Amino acid sequence: MSKGQKIAMWVVSGLLTALFLFAGLPKLLMPAKMLSQWVYAPWFLTVVGVCETLGAIGLLIPRVAALAAAGLSGIMIGAVYTLVSHHMNKDLPVPILTFFLLMLVIFLRRKEGRGTSASASA
Repeated sequence: MSKGQKIAMWVVSGLLTALFLFAGLPKLLMPAKMLSQWVYAPWFLTVVGVCETLGAIGLLIPRVAALAAAGLSGIMIGAVYTLVSHHMNKDLPVPILTFFLLMLVIFLRRKEGRGTSASASA
């Protein structure tokens, strides 16, 4: 991987980490206030908040970054579904762009996760 790709990967990972920390922590700290516009159970918002927070931390750990990005991609698919089902189409670009950035992280980090496990078993 070139130096430019590594810099881009770390910048994208850092921005996604900040995004998911700022999205996940409020869901953990004040879920009742956030439920006013959604029809999901209160425990579901807590689960999403835990997943977003742990996924954000995982994005900074090279060995598990691709796995964390894959998990967060699933959350983004759920976010797109929620926005479409609530007819909030004007808010769709953010989760779609986030999904593509997570796919970029998976693409750039896939060899790191594979390479460390293969060298550990050899």
